[in-house]
Formats: sequence, structure tokens, C-alpha cells
Amino acid sequence: MSFKNYLSKLFFTSKISHSFKSWVSLIVNSKRYSSRFEKNILDLKDDETFVYHFKSAGRKFDLYLRTFTGDIGIFYEVLWKKTYAEHLSLLKNEPQIIVDLGAHIGMTSIYLSLKYPNAKVYAVEASQENFQLLKLNTISFKNIECINAAAYFEDGFVNFSNDELSYNQKISDIGVSTTAISIETLKRNFEIPHIDLMKIDIEGGEIDLLHKNNAWLSNVENIIIEIHHPYTSSDLNSDLESFGFRVKRNEDSVLTLTKD
Repeated sequence: MSFKNYLSKLFFTSKISHSFKSWVSLIVNSKRYSSRFEKNILDLKDDETFVYHFKSAGRKFDLYLRTFTGDIGIFYEVLWKKTYAEHLSLLKNEPQIIVDLGAHIGMTSIYLSLKYPNAKVYAVEASQENFQLLKLNTISFKNIECINAAAYFEDGFVNFSNDELSYNQKISDIGVSTTAISIETLKRNFEIPHIDLMKIDIEGGEIDLLHKNNAWLSNVENIIIEIHHPYTSSDLNSDLESFGFRVKRNEDSVLTLTKD
């Protein structure tokens, strides 16, 4: 990391931390995480978790982050680097209904909730371990609804792996049996007539989700998606083009699609 980026991260953490103790703990644990990550010696079974007290956009909230499973990396990616900022700038209107597929422990849902305080955010996460932290992290955000299920092209059950970094867990041939929910059922259960923004990061699950039983796409206005091999931007365009979507931004496998 360059000296400039290091100073930027220090400034960000000092600004977002609600207490000196939280700031120091975050800096120390960030260093512990990055040191092990760089040496590729992370212990994915180590569930050491710290609670940090934060403030942002006039809100105070607590975040529970596991030190060695990738949570801290996602925290910085979404809230410091603001991965989605440029993508969101392409939206024509401020979204009122947001669906976050692959919500992990809530970083993106919280970021969107802070940015769009009048929006309703539906955070969908399959991993039971991640979901427990998702609920804790969003407890003070009344506009975030948490759903423990795997977004899928049909209702039922799927196996969900838990032997990867917390943000890389995905549907697999083996793993924990997990409830699968289709978008149509999600809409029906929560009386969602229209989705202004859908964020998708489901580690390859987008292949089936967007290709099969995908009529629900007609009720979605904007999509921000991270695609994973072997799914390509051409595949994505092929699946979504007939519903009026056009790619507006394509950067590092994260694409923004909107309807004209």
C-alpha cells in the first residue's frame, strides 16, 4: 500500500470510529488480517470477532467483524474504497426498493442504507454464519430486512459451502443444506411490486439465476452485479438484453446495467 493510501485509510478509520478504543482496535486488527492475508496463512476456522463502534452520515452503529475470514477486507472495500459509488452515480433516480443478493455480513446493505435513508433494503444471505452477523450489524437500520436464503432460480434447497473466505462461500455439490428462494417468491413474500436496484454478488449463482425462470427481470430497473467465471459479460448481456437492460459500466468484473 502506498503512503498516500495508508494516510487515507487512517483518516477514514479515525473519522468513522465512534470511540478511540474502536479506532485503535480496528487499526491493530486490520494489520493482523492483512499480514496473514499477504502470507496466505489465514485460518478460516478462526472466528475471532470484535465489535466496533462507528458513526457515519449522522448515524451511530456497531459492526461485528471477524478478524481472519475476510470481513475486514470487505469493510474497507465497500465503505472506504466505495466500490459501488461510481456505479450508483449512473442511476437516473434514487432507488426506493433495493434487493441485495449475497449480502454477506451487511456492508453493502449498510452503505446503501446510509446513502439512501428513505429506501427499503432487502438483504439476502445464504450462509448461516454470515447471516448471524448480518442481523447483528443491521439491527439499528430499521429499513434493512434480512432474509436467510440462497437466491436461486427456483424454490427448494441447495448445498452451500463454508470452506472459503466468508465472502466466497457459494452453492456447491457438498455443504450445508440451505433454503433456496426464487425472486418471484421473494417478491410475493415481502409484497415487493418493483425493484429499483438489485445488487448481485452470489459467487457464480448468477448463471442459473439470470438464465432460468427469469421473467421477474421485467420488474427490475437497475442491476449492479459481480460476475464469476465461467459466466461472462457476453452471457450477461444475452440473458438481460431482451428485458431492456444495457451495460453502462464494466470494471473488474463488476457491471452496472440499466434500462433505457
